[in-house]
Amino acid sequence: MTAKAALAALMLAGAASTASADPYSYVLVPYIDPGKLEMRASWGMQDERDGSSANGQALAIGYSPTSWWYTEFWVAQERQRGDPLEYDGWYWSNQLRLGSSGRSDFALYASYWKPRPGTDGWNWTIGPMWQYAGDHFDLNLNVLLSRWVHPSFRQRPTDLSYQAQIKTLLAPGWEWGAQLYGDLGALSNPDGFHDQEHQLGPAIFGHRASGFGGVWRWDAALLLGLNTASPRAALRAELGYQF
Repeated sequence: MTAKAALAALMLAGAASTASADPYSYVLVPYIDPGKLEMRASWGMQDERDGSSANGQALAIGYSPTSWWYTEFWVAQERQRGDPLEYDGWYWSNQLRLGSSGRSDFALYASYWKPRPGTDGWNWTIGPMWQYAGDHFDLNLNVLLSRWVHPSFRQRPTDLSYQAQIKTLLAPGWEWGAQLYGDLGALSNPDGFHDQEHQLGPAIFGHRASGFGGVWRWDAALLLGLNTASPRAALRAELGYQF
């Protein structure tokens, strides 16, 4: 698979299917650095087609105690335009490495989200993660199943969403590519295309070693809605330090 073919596949996936993700969401990448501690901050804002907007931020700390398990705890804040920034909830997420095959790495993602007080219920998300290392590019694809659970045991349908990104070398320490987010609605009865959400846009990535044995990593993406049910535009950024 060439970089041009992979980029074409990513664009085609976006045309066929942005996620209703929080503004501070990011594309998940299989974690393969055992014994490393990572601190991360993510931020984002998005404009809706009705003129409203939202922005949010999250702080996370994660650790990989073994070669097959990475666990992370994070807290988030979010606000709508004109409102003060409010606590949005806490997350506990995990990645279980399933193995490698040729140029591919596979993992299973699972997370628990407890939203802010006053929100009824909680949420779990689970799904496979795939990373492919080509000759001159890296490709990621995650398929996620998410479900709200209520104390009264009234459950909403399981929601199907995805994330994808491709990146290739731009200069030493820098890469560029594209990111894609999508939400197809209920797994048992997906929405029609005009009611789904899909966002696609350019992204830039970077990394740099620090003088203390750690590594700084960052990325940012500008995403555009591909249909009328999607936000008009979103800007997302992430900064992490691993040591």
